[in-house]
Parts: sequence; C-alpha cells; structure tokens
Amino acid sequence: MRLPLLRPAELTAEQRPLYESFEQMTQAEEYQGFEVRNSDGAFVGPWSVMLHFPDLAVPLGRFIAMAQKLDGVSERARQVVILTIGGRFDAAYELYAHTPLALRAGLRPDQIAALSAGTRPTDLGEDELLAADVATALTHGGAVPGPLYDAAVQGLGQRGFDTVVFIAVHYLTLATLLNAYDVPAEMPTTQTVQE
Repeated sequence: MRLPLLRPAELTAEQRPLYESFEQMTQAEEYQGFEVRNSDGAFVGPWSVMLHFPDLAVPLGRFIAMAQKLDGVSERARQVVILTIGGRFDAAYELYAHTPLALRAGLRPDQIAALSAGTRPTDLGEDELLAADVATALTHGGAVPGPLYDAAVQGLGQRGFDTVVFIAVHYLTLATLLNAYDVPAEMPTTQTVQE
C-alpha cells in the first residue's frame, strides 16, 4: 500500500464526512463477506485511496452509487463483468472482495478462478458470456467490434449492454486506483505502507 491508511482520529475536516458516508454505504448487504476496514477502523480497499482525495471521491462516489443501481443484467452477469475486469488488471482487492459476492450470485469456484485468471469459462450462461466478451473487449482498447456489439444488444438488450458498459467503467476506475496505489487483498494495519 503506497498511501497511509487513515484511522478515524487522523481524518481531516474534509475527510470526515467521506469516511462517514463510506461507513453508511458499507453496511449494505453487498459489502458483507469481505473486510472493508481493518482492526484500527481504517478503511481498506478503494475506500482507503479515495479518502486521500475527498474532492474527487465525492463525485466518483455518486457515479459508483448510480452504476450499482443499474439493473439491465443479472447479478451473476454483473459479477462476471467485475471479475473479468479484476482478472484482466490483476486488481488484488477487487478479486478478493468479489469472490464471495460471485459465490453468493451463484458462480462456482472454478468459474470464479478462471475469470480471476483472465480467462472465460465456456459454461457460463449466454448473457454471462456476452457480458464477459464485452468487458474483455473494453479492456483491449478500440471500439467494441461490430459483431460483438450486435450480438450483445440482441442478447442482452440495449439496456443490458449499457449496464455492462457502465459496470465496466466503474470497475476499470477502481482497478486503476487499486493498482496505482498497490492496494493488497490482505488486511494491512495502518503501519503497513510501502516506502
């Protein structure tokens, strides 16, 4: 971790409301099953990074909240997109946090392992395969190939395709933050910071 983890007592006036909003957000069901704070009360994962940039984190948080409410695909397909992005970028915390969520959504451990390793299991549902293919295309740069776009819109509907795109934007952003600041999957203490 390249940024210090911030204990509640160390927060600035600008960071305190953000910390409190993270506290409230992470009480939701979707944040259960993995650690979001360490034993010192400091947030870990993407929250640990965003606390250092409150002016940017507030609008980013609004976007994330909106993206999480998109309902154009199943929860399984959503987790396929997230694990595809996490696997492509080897975002340790993203993969750690979404493994239990993917299990809860009904993906098997071998499917999760394959997605986390950057491959696509062939035994996913048709909508999940399309979601994985679109997410993969978005990580390779350039336009989504026309035949894939057509197949995804036909198979997922326009709303489903759009949902996959904005889930990908959400998790591409988080993977970038996690990797830029080398956020680990394990729970560091507030003293664990790379020099």
